Amino acid sequence: MADRGIAIGKLMKYLKKTLHRHFRIRIKGSFQFQLQREWRKVSQVYLQAGQAYLTPVVSIGKTRPYAGVFLAFAHDDHSGEDWVIVSDEATNLQTFAQYRLRFQVEESFLDLKSNSFNLEASRLRYLFALTQLCGVIALTMLFLVLQGVQVVASCKRRLVDAHWMRGMSYLKLGWNWIRLGITQQWSIQVYQFLSNLPDPQPAIASKRQLDDSFKREFTVLRRIPAS
Repeated sequence: MADRGIAIGKLMKYLKKTLHRHFRIRIKGSFQFQLQREWRKVSQVYLQAGQAYLTPVVSIGKTRPYAGVFLAFAHDDHSGEDWVIVSDEATNLQTFAQYRLRFQVEESFLDLKSNSFNLEASRLRYLFALTQLCGVIALTMLFLVLQGVQVVASCKRRLVDAHWMRGMSYLKLGWNWIRLGITQQWSIQVYQFLSNLPDPQPAIASKRQLDDSFKREFTVLRRIPAS
């Protein structure tokens, strides 16, 4: 646990001081935070369904404290999960919505693993070989993403994705398009750049989950609830 806390502290420091980025990071109940000179475990903050608690500025990580952050606690009624988000900015209910934006990139991590490249299955230990493999994968990903973006922009997504709303990553759409093109003996185009326009069809896991995300309501408590 101490190692994990130190790693989170290093990550926050890197994001803030090196990259100059704000952050919203979900932490587990085993973390400790200092509020009004008292150290508590995150798991000691007990919330009922639909309740939220937003802390003033705190420190987290008792071994190597990281000061100047804020915590947002919530117990989600729909999923039954406890959420604890650490932020470098004062928290509010929008903090949870901001954290949920991370799920828009989950498909990209899946593409690197079981959904496409199985990078972890390579078991490469030689740094040079692993670097070369990552370079090839990066170029392939860019090529396939460009294909997938063009498929959506040209309103041809349903040819390779039967869902009413986009559930696949752009890479997976591009991969399916290349496979279909090879089967149909189409001429495959190579696109030069990605558009900087907003995503016309953001990926969602399901329409039900999208609808549920708009139904979440929280009652914000003014004081820290008793453990």
